[in-house]
Amino acid sequence: MEPTIPGLTLLAPLLDAATLRHRVIAHNVANVNTPGYRRQTVEFEADLAKALATADPHAIRLVKPRVVIADGPERVDGNTVDIDQEMNSLSKNALIYQAAAQIIASRIAALRAAVAGR
Repeated sequence: MEPTIPGLTLLAPLLDAATLRHRVIAHNVANVNTPGYRRQTVEFEADLAKALATADPHAIRLVKPRVVIADGPERVDGNTVDIDQEMNSLSKNALIYQAAAQIIASRIAALRAAVAGR
């Protein structure tokens, strides 16, 4: 059954992934000077693309964002966090979240206007 808000099946998991990614990036930034800390990332988009490529309309609901340890250049102290990369990732993630939230808000506004008869 399709939700009453068109595209919510796709946008809700995208918001969930962006929220988790924000937490993971913040965790990476907090540990930028922790010796031996391994940078973490969130994998979601590739799994979502695979689900969209299938003929099963319910496959999207099974896709969940997951936290993984990322490979990368290691500093002398064993830490793999690059603060510049984290800040870029944070900006990109914020834009994705804001865009998805704005799309949902505009669709809700359209539904409200339709219900109100405008």
